[in-house]
Amino acid sequence: MLAALLWGCAAPVSPCGTGPVPVDLRGSWHYEGTQSSPSTAMLSGTLRITSQPGQDFYGDLSVTETDVGSGGVRDLSGAVTGCALDATSVDFGALFTVEAAARRHLGTVKMDVTMDSITNGTWVESGPSGPIASGTFKSARQSGP
Repeated sequence: MLAALLWGCAAPVSPCGTGPVPVDLRGSWHYEGTQSSPSTAMLSGTLRITSQPGQDFYGDLSVTETDVGSGGVRDLSGAVTGCALDATSVDFGALFTVEAAARRHLGTVKMDVTMDSITNGTWVESGPSGPIASGTFKSARQSGP
């Protein structure tokens, strides 16, 4: 999976199809993540999916990143573009306005009667010479279509 993440950060791994929506992701999601390298940080905020024409989806991600070692805090926000690969897998990039590279996310979607979630997700931010940062994430839908 890490090899797939490292292969290009700004766009989904495979082109999205033009078929029907495999899973409706529109809405507001509570986002939590951890950064494991190069330093440890915690991320918390909101992922909003505002448009989903077919398998493609678009929105934005706004998080607060807290460095575990120093206690330093910074706000990150930017555009999200992605693809619902099938009913249980998503691939999306978040391009924060303060960083040159997108954070590529791969996650597993679980939709049920009590809570919609994106779980078991990993992300990586890559630059010209390789990985810059990486970690994990999860999201739970707060409101939907």
